[in-house]
Amino acid sequence: MKRVISPQSSPRSPTRNTPSMAGRDAGRRRPSSFPCLAAVLVLISLLLLFSAFRSSLAPQNRTAVLLLPPGSSCNYSDGSWIRHPDLATPRYDHTCKEIFKGWNCIANRKSNALDILRWRWQPSHCNLPRFDPLQFLRLYRNKNIGFVGDSLNRNMFVSLVCMLRRVSGDVKKWRPAGADRGFTFLSYNLTVAYHRTNLLVRYGRWSADANGGVLESLGYKQGYRVDVDVPEPTWAEAPMFHDILIFNTGHWWGAPAKFDPTQSPMLFFYEGIPVSPPILPEEGLDLALKHMNRCYMWIKHQETMP
Repeated sequence: MKRVISPQSSPRSPTRNTPSMAGRDAGRRRPSSFPCLAAVLVLISLLLLFSAFRSSLAPQNRTAVLLLPPGSSCNYSDGSWIRHPDLATPRYDHTCKEIFKGWNCIANRKSNALDILRWRWQPSHCNLPRFDPLQFLRLYRNKNIGFVGDSLNRNMFVSLVCMLRRVSGDVKKWRPAGADRGFTFLSYNLTVAYHRTNLLVRYGRWSADANGGVLESLGYKQGYRVDVDVPEPTWAEAPMFHDILIFNTGHWWGAPAKFDPTQSPMLFFYEGIPVSPPILPEEGLDLALKHMNRCYMWIKHQETMP
């Protein structure tokens, strides 16, 4: 049976067959690396965003010396977490109202909450200067920045907003372009917003059709339909509004509590047709990322059309 995928995509292994509904065994699936992928995606995105800020600092304000030759760039994702013996003054504290109560470690008296603040990310071949919220506001004046993803990106969004609010209190709270929440720092006309999406792509419950079909013939009775080529509505308008978008996904693609491989599997669709033979979540993630990149580029291209 022919696998329905995009022309640029190809199966991971031509010799591997996807088991039928009755033969699937979740215990045999290899360990998922999706949470790591999510963390890396967000970390790289944020460091790329802030690296632009770093390069704009005046020489007298720079707190780091690059260890690379002139003209070279730093790979900020190559590094490690370093624990500093001294607790640096935090840019904001647990009183910031945007912090979700369940994730407020200090307010909830988490035993190692203060110790967490001692850890800093140290790139292997250069230094990362301490974030300056006031300089950031000046640099990104008249810009719109959107965080698109799950709770990991929400925390990144909250952290940035809390730092900026400590130096600029003239703020308007609203929901631009379908965002879950957002703020405009009026003195700088800078908007920062968060668009909630677990998979980036559209998904919803699926049940077998009494008239039968491709998935029904394979024994599927229910699950989640995941359209790898359709963005979730929560961020579909974001590219037309934001100047900078920071994406993350990964955790939910390997969450058996939500997408149980036997009781409620992820069933992938492309151009409205089931991908057949069915593919594993990690292959679905690959397709989703490829198509969401094309979708984003297409939307941005439409903005330049007369």
